[in-house]
Amino acid sequence: MKVSVITVCKNSEKTLERSIQSLMAQTYPDIEYIVIDGDSTDGTKEIIEQYGDRVTHFISEPDNGIYSAMNKGIKMVSGSLLYFLNSDDYLFDAKVIQDVVHFVVNHPAYDFIYGDHEARFNFGKSSIHKPAPPNQILKEMVCLGECFIQPASFFKTNLFQKLGLFSEAYQIAADYEWFARLLQDQTLQLGYYPRTIVSYAHGGASSHIRPLFEEVFAIQNQVPLYQEPAWIHQRLVELQKSFIDKYDRLEKTHQLSQKREQRIIYLEAQEDALQAQVSALRNELETLKTRGLTGRIWRKLKRLVSN
Repeated sequence: MKVSVITVCKNSEKTLERSIQSLMAQTYPDIEYIVIDGDSTDGTKEIIEQYGDRVTHFISEPDNGIYSAMNKGIKMVSGSLLYFLNSDDYLFDAKVIQDVVHFVVNHPAYDFIYGDHEARFNFGKSSIHKPAPPNQILKEMVCLGECFIQPASFFKTNLFQKLGLFSEAYQIAADYEWFARLLQDQTLQLGYYPRTIVSYAHGGASSHIRPLFEEVFAIQNQVPLYQEPAWIHQRLVELQKSFIDKYDRLEKTHQLSQKREQRIIYLEAQEDALQAQVSALRNELETLKTRGLTGRIWRKLKRLVSN
């Protein structure tokens, strides 16, 4: 079974080589590697060229975004199983593809296979994330919970003939829209493989959260399945939960603010008391100095008189 791997990149010189090396280290032999570069201006192209004929296809040209580049790569694949390896992610160990192929061979009915992933965060920590089982994925898609992620997923290549390519109408969440299409097709089967597939870089850029949610909610409003009464109810329930969670966070923040205010008032009172004590000590010191000076003058006068 040939496995096609696609990496889409642009100006990725800081992370790309580790990603490529994780693929080159795979023990499974029959791998087709396709790299689609968005006309990088840093050292990305040079890194890719170092691997020569180990990269089956390499294209570097301007594109219309990540999903445009991914679609370009999909049209070039010749393998029966497809995997997308992001330029800032890397396969968890050298036997990932070998183990996945073995799982697919033993479960031929599965059209889409997903597994666990290691999440790497900007603050240096990481943790293993396990997605929901197939029978809970629709619910997780609604509430944006522990769903599968693209870098921990393998696709039967013919899925893109059945469902179409990624929609280029979305800049951030086109994979979410494609997954919604996948879940609506009752003829297709999802398989969960309980194995860590990839080390995934969680960017965590807050500037991307709002546009991501805007696209996701727009997609949810268009997916026919989610317009059915039961799913509209589920979406409302999740919305209510989100408001309650938000209120709880605000309440905790308010309580912390009150505690801080009380602490500030207490410290200010302590500061006033200390300043009063310092002032009293200064006055006492001045008094002592004055008494000491007066005593010295009086003793000197007595000596003068006695002489």
